Amino acid sequence: MIKLTSLALAAAAFSVLWSPQTYAQTCVDDDGDGWGWDGNGSCQVQQVNASCIDDDGDGWGWDGSGSCQVGSGNSTAGVAASACVDDDGDGWGWDGQGSCRVDAVGNTDSGGSQTNTSQDCIDTDGDGWGWSDTTGSCRVQSGAASDSGNQNSGNSGSGNSGSGNSGSGNQGQSTVPGGRFDSSTDLVALHFDHGPDPDDGHAAAAGFVVHDYFSLPVVVVGGTTGVYSADRYLPASEGLMNQIWGSQWLDAHNNRQTSVEQAARRWVGALAAGGDVWVAEGGPSDFTAAVVRFVQAQYPEYNTRNRVHVVQHSVWNEDHALRSDLDFIRGNTNYIRVEDGNDPNATADLRQENGSAFVASALSSAYRGVWQNAFNYLDPNDKLDFSDTVELLYILNIGTSKIANPDDFARYFF
Repeated sequence: MIKLTSLALAAAAFSVLWSPQTYAQTCVDDDGDGWGWDGNGSCQVQQVNASCIDDDGDGWGWDGSGSCQVGSGNSTAGVAASACVDDDGDGWGWDGQGSCRVDAVGNTDSGGSQTNTSQDCIDTDGDGWGWSDTTGSCRVQSGAASDSGNQNSGNSGSGNSGSGNSGSGNQGQSTVPGGRFDSSTDLVALHFDHGPDPDDGHAAAAGFVVHDYFSLPVVVVGGTTGVYSADRYLPASEGLMNQIWGSQWLDAHNNRQTSVEQAARRWVGALAAGGDVWVAEGGPSDFTAAVVRFVQAQYPEYNTRNRVHVVQHSVWNEDHALRSDLDFIRGNTNYIRVEDGNDPNATADLRQENGSAFVASALSSAYRGVWQNAFNYLDPNDKLDFSDTVELLYILNIGTSKIANPDDFARYFF
């Protein structure tokens, strides 16, 4: 009898404790994390719409009804079109409405308030590229914003090209063949893994020639090795990239995350202008996957499946990419597989054991300085190989009827 009475009392106490009416007006926070239970459901310990509670110290919290900026006094809607808050110091933040760039006086000039009317190209990370509220992505040159992100004018025949060597190229007036790439809006991403073999040294030179000849808007990335080839990266490639591209390239081997973010923002500059991004995938797709993920996370308004085109020519590259990254690229971009540029097939055969005729043409061309650096890096008497360039030729719609081998390449561009 005693046991039954005890059980009845315990049941009654339990019923009272968990009665929906018991805490209907009070939010009880047992663990002090700012969240509790009011008898009906989860609740925020704070008067609704009273203040913004930031539990993790990241500058953003919850006011009981929505996400809010700490210090704004109310919810997200109250901070829209106000200040651009940069929590991580990378030069980009959030203004309560969208992604924004923090300018020299703390205003936002991309999304949100659009309060900055500066004509300057502001480079927040010192990579030579910045943002102008009037032109978008831009290259820093004497503090002016005249070089938009889709021009990359500093590369065409400039002192950066070939590191001051004579014959660094000065073409830049030819028209891109129609059909795929729109040079007025689109962007080419040239990715070189530089490992395990040094053939990307010749491909980097060829890529510069094509870029300069057509004045292509490009973002250039070196060291895009995958997880399975990173330990075979060739550090000497960094000197060559400096000789050919000056400071206008991203070092994904030594500064991977920074390179991912900077490449992504160059991509977004083209996408925002209505263009597409074309990736000449000179290596595994691990780096490209990271850039696409960043774009999707930070700029979900852009459809990478339709507007980012990844062109790959190598089975080896595919086999040495992290499988999840390769599958991601295939599912989230327009993935294009062309035939290998190391063999005679539907693409140009740009690999020769003895390329003496091409070497002579290259060293007597306007691009002799660029090619001399490349030949110092990889002796063409051992191997001439710029096979990764077939991806760029595909992007520009230059078929084997025009370029089928290195000598054709020389006749076309030199």
